Amino acid sequence: MQLSPPPPVESALNAIGNTRVVRLRRVVPDGSAQVFVKLEYFNPTGSYKDRMAKSIIEEAERRGDLKPGMRVVEARGGSTGSSLAFVCAVKGYHLIVASSNAFAMEKLRTMRSFGATVDLIHSPSGEISADLIPSMIRHAREVSNRSDCYYSDQFNNRDALIGYEEIGHELVTQFQTVSTPSVAQLVWPG
Repeated sequence: MQLSPPPPVESALNAIGNTRVVRLRRVVPDGSAQVFVKLEYFNPTGSYKDRMAKSIIEEAERRGDLKPGMRVVEARGGSTGSSLAFVCAVKGYHLIVASSNAFAMEKLRTMRSFGATVDLIHSPSGEISADLIPSMIRHAREVSNRSDCYYSDQFNNRDALIGYEEIGHELVTQFQTVSTPSVAQLVWPG
């Protein structure tokens, strides 16, 4: 079956989500359950975290916690930082990220390429230590105390769940057309 490409979108943010689901056939032994994979790497930064970053920013805007001209602050070093930098770049917010040399250089470069300021908290060993993440969080909180900043605080921000919830809604819709046993049958055989 030849699939048509998706239609053009008005914003790069509209390219987040609606990822395909593919059934694995050759890597699954005969007689096994049907196994499907949701291809989240088709999100703009290659991560499902784009969904979470978008929901955190858009919910803060909706509530009025984040307004034009403000800066977004986060303490991260990986995919979340890249996703937040992408969403902020599209929406016109400057992102300040407290990160570290302990994280992958390509993630730090990606954040910077989207225009984020990356404040590096030095790790003497070059690795994540027990005090590194708390140090990054402290730095981010200090920076975000300014009136022109919004601290996105991904691990304590329930707005992130909205982005992840979308995956579930998409799966329900996608599997309405697939002939598979019900979820209850898959979880509780017999």
